[in-house]
Parts: sequence; structure tokens; C-alpha cells
Amino acid sequence: MKTIAAALIAAVTGLSAATMPAWAQFPEKPIKIVVPFSAGGGSDGLARAVQAAIEKHDILPVPVVVVNADGAAGTVGTRQVLQAEPDGYTILQIHQEMFAASAIGRVEYKPSDLEPIVQASQSCTFLAVPKDSQFNSLKDLLDYSKAHPGKLKQADDIGSATHFPSAQLMSQAGTQWTIVPTGGTSKRFAALKGGFADMALMSAPWLTRGKDDLKPLAAFGSQRFAEAPDLPTAQELGYDVDACLKRRYWAPKGTPEDRIKMLADAIAAAVETEEVRGYLDNNGEQPTVLEGAALKEAIQKDYQSYVDVVDVVKKTSGR
Repeated sequence: MKTIAAALIAAVTGLSAATMPAWAQFPEKPIKIVVPFSAGGGSDGLARAVQAAIEKHDILPVPVVVVNADGAAGTVGTRQVLQAEPDGYTILQIHQEMFAASAIGRVEYKPSDLEPIVQASQSCTFLAVPKDSQFNSLKDLLDYSKAHPGKLKQADDIGSATHFPSAQLMSQAGTQWTIVPTGGTSKRFAALKGGFADMALMSAPWLTRGKDDLKPLAAFGSQRFAEAPDLPTAQELGYDVDACLKRRYWAPKGTPEDRIKMLADAIAAAVETEEVRGYLDNNGEQPTVLEGAALKEAIQKDYQSYVDVVDVVKKTSGR
């Protein structure tokens, strides 16, 4: 191994030169990152940016391979990792789509059936309405919804990772509207522009991309967007709702803790590189590295927030 590679590895894992021989045991072969979605999406893009940074900077002594296992809203790839050997050589990258599938009962597994490794980033959303909408604020929209229960339509994926935060907002505001199945953000945009939906949660790049056609009402993260500093967050407006996709890495249950730690430190080091930071910035995401106890606490809180609104999700699943 190159001297510079050994130095980087030691820095990432906190190993001293005297303990470097431990690397002879793990890793010895390529590490596979399973992305349970198709190539070209946000999850795939981050995984490949992390992969490239690890290899470019010799963060690990073995190659990292990204494998797309698309199907059934992330459940096909997730099951592959659930069934893999708990040896650290097969890991998963997925956001809260796993929480949504589990909470609503589409799958038999729960987040606790996997070992969390590290959270790498988050991609927050904003609530948008068409440019010519009568609603000029979140209050306007919620007041109308309370006066006309069930009349509003939100473009989204039924039972998805964005349907659940929407259900949280409905629950806290004491109202309900209907979720109409559309798909990803580009299809939601088309639904808004075509008059087929009244509102949608959109990813940050659409603040710029859709500025001529969309009117943002509120940001659904803990902080305002740099691109829209005057746009208040839902939390500022009194609603404890977080609609940020948090991209996390997971390992099969029973993976040794020292290997979990090694992988977490390697991915965290990749996130700190200029290349991954640039990727995140270009795609409207923020680096939000969490591992260990802090990560487990965040996962427990996030998952419980989904479980708490399952009934609302089911009631608002329009067809």
C-alpha cells in the first residue's frame, strides 16, 4: 500500500501506525454499496460521488462498487442487504422510503433489522403551489383546507417518504387533503403546471428551476434555503414537520461494530472531500454526517414520526 494511502486510512479510522496491520483482516475485497433505486437519481448520484472520492483519495484499500437494485420502491435492494452476510462487504444506501414501507406495512422488516452505519446528507423540500394559485402563504392554504375538507389535492407518491411528512402537517393543522399519485418531482411539477394538483413538495433545485411557474409557501427543513432566504420554514410557522430526505448507509444485522465504525469513518471522510461537497451543493443537498448514538437516536425519532401518522396516510391515499 502506498504511504499516502496508509496515512489517509489511519486518519480516517483513528488507527496509529502500530495498529495498521489490523487492516489485513478487513477489508480484503471490494465493498458493494447497494442502491435500491435506478441509476441517475439522487441516491445513485451520492453513492457514486462517495465511491469516486474513496477511490481517488485512497480512503479504503479496496475498490467500492455501486450496484443498482431497483424495484418496489426500494424494497428489492433492501432485501438483498437484509439477506447478505453480515461481514461489512455489502451495505445499503437508502433514505426514509424504508421507513415509509415499514410503517405502512408494505414490508415485514423494520429499520431495527439493519445496522445503521452513517448518515451522509439530507435533501430538504419546500411546499409549492402554481404561480397563479390563490394561496400566498401556508396559512392561506391550511385555512382553506380546514374550510373545505378533502378538496385540495397534493401531487406525490402514495405512502412515500414525502407523503408521511405531509400527513404530519395535516395532523398538526387539524385538516386533511388528498394525495394523488404522480411520481417524482418532475412529474409533480407537470401536475402543478397542468392544473391537476393544487400543491406538491418539491426538492431544492426547483426553487430556481421552477421559479417562473411555482410559488413556494414554506420550507420543510430546520433552516431556510440559501436560495430563498425570505421563505419561512414550517417550523417557524408552528408546525414541527421535517420533510428532508436523509441519505443513510446500513449494514446487515450482526455486522461487527469495528467494521461498522471503519465504514462510517470512510464514508464520512469521503463526504468531507471537495468533490462530494461540490456534488451536494450542485444538487441542493447538505452534508449532515451522523454516526453512532446520535444517528441511532435520529433514526428512532424519524421512524416513530412515521408510525404516528399511519392512519392519516391511509385516509388521504386518493386513487
